[in-house]
Amino acid sequence: MIYKIAFASSGGERVDRHFGQADQFVIAELDSDKEDYDIKETRSVIAPCHGGEHSVLSFEEVLEELSDVSAIVAQRVGPGAAKFIAEKDIRIYTLPTGIEEALCTLLEKKAWEVDKWQYHTKS
Repeated sequence: MIYKIAFASSGGERVDRHFGQADQFVIAELDSDKEDYDIKETRSVIAPCHGGEHSVLSFEEVLEELSDVSAIVAQRVGPGAAKFIAEKDIRIYTLPTGIEEALCTLLEKKAWEVDKWQYHTKS
């Protein structure tokens, strides 16, 4: 099964952004059958938080840009954002590490089985 995952990253190599401060996300496809991944693209967004202030509309705009992903990986995620993301049926992980290392961690832990990602695939 193929899953798209969005990584909050400032430079495209590390998960180094708080979800609310991220202005770009690296999109990768994880193939759970082959236990492999492929980094596909980078998507720019308007960061939803500015100095601790944010609105539901700003979260909505980011998630609209990420509407085809099954999970978001960020350095940190605030409780309000985490609740909003979960309500959109998207998994969230905090793995402040390199993107490729995070992908390997997700593959090794078989996170899609634990979280039943088969119910969270996006077409």
